[in-house]
Amino acid sequence: MCEKKIDVLCIGSAVLDIMANPVGQNRIWAEKQRISSIRIQAGGDALNQSVHLADLGVCTALAACTGSDQNGRILRNILEERGVETQYLTVKKEFPTGTALVLVDELGERHTFSVFGAHSTLACSDLPVLPEPCRAISLGSLFSMPELEKEGLVEYLQEARRKKVLVFADLASDKLGQGLAGIERFLPYIDYFLPSLYDAFEMTKASDVSKAAEQYKNLGVGCVVIKCGSDGCYYMEENNTGMIPAVHVRPVDTTGAGDCMSALFLSQILQGESVEAACRFACAGASYSTLFPGASTEKLTKQRILEWMHGRKKNHVENKMIKSVLIQLYSIIIEAIVTVKVRNRYPSKNNMCGFSA
Repeated sequence: MCEKKIDVLCIGSAVLDIMANPVGQNRIWAEKQRISSIRIQAGGDALNQSVHLADLGVCTALAACTGSDQNGRILRNILEERGVETQYLTVKKEFPTGTALVLVDELGERHTFSVFGAHSTLACSDLPVLPEPCRAISLGSLFSMPELEKEGLVEYLQEARRKKVLVFADLASDKLGQGLAGIERFLPYIDYFLPSLYDAFEMTKASDVSKAAEQYKNLGVGCVVIKCGSDGCYYMEENNTGMIPAVHVRPVDTTGAGDCMSALFLSQILQGESVEAACRFACAGASYSTLFPGASTEKLTKQRILEWMHGRKKNHVENKMIKSVLIQLYSIIIEAIVTVKVRNRYPSKNNMCGFSA
């Protein structure tokens, strides 16, 4: 747990995921059968972000709702083991903890069964007074907190602005089809907005990523970072824009990579890094996170991410050197083969007598 004051307050969803794979089509199910893996893991945008931030050494608290059931206790234990402050978790006895059963087939397709849980009931009355000296709020995510978004969130963000607390926000899928109108009132109070490319395109109907970012910027967002999956991210701040490439890997599980990226980006901004530098680190770390199963099961420290980035760079340089040597060897071999063929086709007079030249 943190020994210092809280730096970041993550607000939003916390759920428990039960993952089973591989699970074939239900027409071939037997009464009992053995599969490769069953995992119980924490999930939810705000929870994932809080865990990654704590792993990076950022003193982080989570404001979310769970039930008073065993699943809620499991979530609390996971958070405390990873160093997340849990004093702002609200337990609601009338609702179960948000829980999802995720069946993954042989091709990686997911079939999710979920229950309506306490995570969807987060309201303004569940939020704490902004802890002093909190440096940032992270909303995980807009469209996933219907009660809070309906009443109280604007005022909470206004208070954050008065206290000079930075506001970061992600965007969940727009299941109710509210569009820009559903979040427009929050945007002027958001310093860093990090939607996915898919959600941004669905909402803005823009033709390209820069047009989508421009719409959010015109509505008052300080800086827009659009997460583009395996292509990296696009950022637009006041006088600067850019596309940052992802680090290409063969992913094991992409679940929660966007939450990881949001947390890594936030951590670097708090350390005083530029938006471009923060995006580069976040893109690399998010790629690294996909090499492990689960949204936040692997502890990714800054040192570990940097060592992985350095190792990839070193391997890239070594591979380029090896490739260069192989190209030179290939050229030498081809030249030797051509020389032999020419000599065989046009032998010298000395060689015709059987003597070497």
